[in-house]
Amino acid sequence: MRHLIVSREYPPAAYPPGGIGTYVRHISRLLAEAGETVHVIGQQWEGAPKPLEEECGGRLLVHRVPLDQVLALPATGGTARDDLAGPVEALGQSEFPPQLFAWQSALLAEHLVAAEGIDLIEGQDYEAPLYYLQLRRALGLGPSRRPPCVVHFHSPTELIFRYNDWDLGRPDYFTAKRLEDYSITAADAHLCPSRYLARQTEQLYRLRPGSVEVIPYPVGETLELARSEATWERGTICYVGRTEPRKGVIEWVDAAVAVARERPGLEFEFVGADTPRAGTGTLMVQELLEARIPPLLRGHFRFLGVKPRAELAGILARARLAVVSSRWENFPNTCIEAMGSGLPVLASPHGGMTEMIEDDRTGWIAESGTAQGLATALRRALDTDPAARKAMGAAAARAIRRTCNNAETIARQVAWRASVASRSGARSFAAVLPRERARLERRRAAPRSEGAGPRIGLVVEASAERAGLEECIGSVLAQSEPPAVVIVADERDPDLARPLARVRSEGWRVLDASGDPSAPGAALAALSAAYPALLGVSTLRPTTRLAPQFVARVGDALEQRNELGLISFWTRMSGEESGVVVRPCPGFPYQLAGNDVAPTAVYRVDALREIGPPPSGLEGEFANWQLANAVLARGWVAITYPEILARHHLGPQAWTRQLARVGHARMYELLLAAHQGAAHQELDGAEARDLAVLLETTLRWPANRSAARAEPTHLASTAVSPQFDPVRPGAVLRWPIRHQLALLRRALGNPGYAARWLVWHGGRATRRALDRLLRSGGAR
Repeated sequence: MRHLIVSREYPPAAYPPGGIGTYVRHISRLLAEAGETVHVIGQQWEGAPKPLEEECGGRLLVHRVPLDQVLALPATGGTARDDLAGPVEALGQSEFPPQLFAWQSALLAEHLVAAEGIDLIEGQDYEAPLYYLQLRRALGLGPSRRPPCVVHFHSPTELIFRYNDWDLGRPDYFTAKRLEDYSITAADAHLCPSRYLARQTEQLYRLRPGSVEVIPYPVGETLELARSEATWERGTICYVGRTEPRKGVIEWVDAAVAVARERPGLEFEFVGADTPRAGTGTLMVQELLEARIPPLLRGHFRFLGVKPRAELAGILARARLAVVSSRWENFPNTCIEAMGSGLPVLASPHGGMTEMIEDDRTGWIAESGTAQGLATALRRALDTDPAARKAMGAAAARAIRRTCNNAETIARQVAWRASVASRSGARSFAAVLPRERARLERRRAAPRSEGAGPRIGLVVEASAERAGLEECIGSVLAQSEPPAVVIVADERDPDLARPLARVRSEGWRVLDASGDPSAPGAALAALSAAYPALLGVSTLRPTTRLAPQFVARVGDALEQRNELGLISFWTRMSGEESGVVVRPCPGFPYQLAGNDVAPTAVYRVDALREIGPPPSGLEGEFANWQLANAVLARGWVAITYPEILARHHLGPQAWTRQLARVGHARMYELLLAAHQGAAHQELDGAEARDLAVLLETTLRWPANRSAARAEPTHLASTAVSPQFDPVRPGAVLRWPIRHQLALLRRALGNPGYAARWLVWHGGRATRRALDRLLRSGGAR
């Protein structure tokens, strides 16, 4: 079989990977050693600069995608496509920058599927690296070969935030959650290393009970280490992992302090990257931990930070026991490595540790993850005779090699993957979220008969903001597929004489809007009457410029996906607020708190007929917001097309500003009142809580999110080891001063990394400048 694994975290062997990176490295190598062909897509960074690496005699191929430039594919002759520069910049500067990796890897994955005959695609839940691949597939884009997509559960963002006590109102949280929800729901199969997380995710994502396959992680190359008798008696107590709240490190320090007060001489070591307390900002967890340690005991607590893998063995070798204190955990590699090295492990009961550890035989499982529960377990561990601890360590090494046996694990992986590869990948063709899948049988539009004329109708409003109308009409004329068009205008306006003459020469219909505030509605009715077979309609303003493929793209999508009631898309804005707007697929409950639908979204005609006249009382873009909500409330599905299909010029009344929360309480009341029936009735308890959080936090974050983009917010940009830091110099210049100072302190604490970072980005900036110069010279 030919496997494709997509994961941003795939470091070289010399670097200490996180849990996901450890799994990907182990499983890809073991599959290759078993005779399978494995392609891995990872991030290109200063520690792994080559775009392609080959291992295991060419059976393991690691492809690296950059996050600071447009991807160059073999299919394009090795050159980057200029039309992709906008999405790359927008995704990288969005409230959720990791989606840029998902975009770049989707384009490369499609090439590999077609060129290499991939049989199975795997990606993790966290950061949704398969999102854009699945979204494009649902729209009929990409190669005709469509191997099944597997999502491997490691640690969903929703659970990370919950157990870290992080602010759910952060702009990155709901974007990450929505992309992960989509990717998980659209997957053809699901894999998980622990029964604990498998059952949890089946309930969380409404998967069929027992449908998530459980296969433990492999033990990999972990070696059992020799320890002296003195180590078993007086060795350190070692915690390995990020200093992250969900890892239970706060409770563990409190427990360790309580026991250290009773038993002098204990030595505690902490190995792993520090993280911001709130997931963002300058207050770090280590500062919080150190403040909880009394001054007289601080010499007994050593925070070692991130260590190369070669040094980790030495740290574990001087320990008498290891600690995994998590509030919530999956199937931690730190526990596997500690047990594999011959250490008994003290663990909380909240995770897959209980599937690895046998209490009082290979470790100690605390009654709870509280400081009191961990302290009680630590006292039990210290009261264990050193010889018994040594025997427990040996038993732990044997037990973990049985549970996570490399040969058995890989045999199960190969057999399961072959079974999944033999199935249809139809599930991943559906562009729906968990709560929407149940609607699909209730929502099937009548198929369109062939040869019935235009598929898409366009209504051009020319009675306001007339400047630029001719350019708007020109973009309509330039469509690769002709639309049905109606121009709404005041025919008595002398400024419109020239563009209207051009319109009539093309045979388009002109509707006189003199004194008629309902003209757009009348125009839609006129279009429907003149072209009864129309699939969808869109309303344009004179400031709108359509991409030449606009009509063809949305027409194909409406034909292929009968459940789609509206199609949004990426939109380029110019003027006061320039840039590309990229948003997730619209859906409840999120759509009730903010409009994710582009201003020129295309609505299915059948959906508009079904909802009837929209309620009055809303103005401007709030009326568009109301229309989108009405379509969704009737059970239609919405999707965001991952391509820039329109451009708008933003004037003083920019559409993003019109959605500002402050000062529009009446608009909100009308919107929510209109949908408390159909929409709210379908929200379950979790979605209702999400909506409450969204509505409560909309006043705390900018509506257009431009200010939120200026600082790093997501876990991926702050809570990983320095080797995976995606921060770029251009982004740093846009950060607030306090974040720039925090980065400076971080650089001073790790000057070697800072120097490599500067050299790496400086070299790439120079190469890009030279490439642009050569290309411009060639163009002349």
